[in-house]
Amino acid sequence: MTEQHKTNPLLMVSLLILSVFFSMASRTVFSPLMPTLQKEMGLSLSAAGTLFLLINISYGIAMLLSGFLSSRIGHGQTVTSSLGIISLGLILAASSQGILLLASALILIGVGAGIYPPSGLMMINSNIDIQYRSTALSFHEIGPNAALLLVPLIVILLEPWFGWRGVLLCLAFISILAAVIFQRWGAPSGGYGTAPDFKIFGSLLRQKHAILGMAVLSAALAGLQGVYVILPAYLVAEHHISSPVVNMVLSGSRLAGILLLMRAGVIINHFGRRRTISGVLLFSACFTALLGIVQGPMILVVVIIQPAILAVLFPALLSSIGDIGDHRYQNITYSLILAVGVCVGSGVAPALLGIFSDLGLSGVGFILLALLIILPLVFLIRMPDFGEERK
Repeated sequence: MTEQHKTNPLLMVSLLILSVFFSMASRTVFSPLMPTLQKEMGLSLSAAGTLFLLINISYGIAMLLSGFLSSRIGHGQTVTSSLGIISLGLILAASSQGILLLASALILIGVGAGIYPPSGLMMINSNIDIQYRSTALSFHEIGPNAALLLVPLIVILLEPWFGWRGVLLCLAFISILAAVIFQRWGAPSGGYGTAPDFKIFGSLLRQKHAILGMAVLSAALAGLQGVYVILPAYLVAEHHISSPVVNMVLSGSRLAGILLLMRAGVIINHFGRRRTISGVLLFSACFTALLGIVQGPMILVVVIIQPAILAVLFPALLSSIGDIGDHRYQNITYSLILAVGVCVGSGVAPALLGIFSDLGLSGVGFILLALLIILPLVFLIRMPDFGEERK
């Protein structure tokens, strides 16, 4: 099937930003809603962390297998399908009366969100010239960071009026609208993916750069999303801060990241991808440790600063991942590295933080997480060609 027309690159990136916004919002909206869900369903912090682990495991598995879909219907149609599945999962979650149905809905949301990244990133790589690609990826990252900023505010505004179920239904309705818009104006520039080949997976797992990419991404996502999803329940339970205040602070903590993404291309070009990645990991590790040490009102200051520059790491890392392996199988490379990174950073990390919190060792959990965030720097030093700009 030949494409009838191509989408304007600026319009395509704008629509991908909208799509990835809902991919992230659907997974993170349960974080500011978690204190309410804990009261209604009697969830412990470890149970809450396990729910986030489920959503991210399904996200990772769907990402690994997404090539089967994109190779048949194309990247553009895959993005549309992603938004549709997410909407269905949100509706199912809103109708759930117990933890089993809620867990099933979260798995469905994870599947929908998981088929997006390889196709969305490949659309950028295929349609944007290499000299503008870091900038395009930086703007693309505004989508998930805007979700982290706006979702707590959406909960603050809508939950008192419609309850947590109404919040999910509102997101589902707008996500359906986004799917219709993308299908009309974004899908034509999709192109087709490559179906997963387990020999390619095996080849990638033998490449040191691919392993390092997984480690860096796991650390970055643990600092950005893993901490984010457990913070509302942690701050309410351990620091006795009210949910509205927590959600306002959590929203404000993402503002610096969005502002920095506007200049991320310039920052990365100035410092280089390697130094950007190294500096951001070191900064994040320090303030992640402080989350487990600081007490009193200063904890809110640390919450705001901790993720401040993490957003800049992602375009530098995604651009570096694009250099790994054969370009023909790039969507498979992205699928594998992103799947591992999300499962560990956004799934395992909050689950472990929840377990440590239930054991009364919240501070220890954050300090150990900080050590894991800084660990990839050791391997980055041993691989001086990772992230080096290609001539």
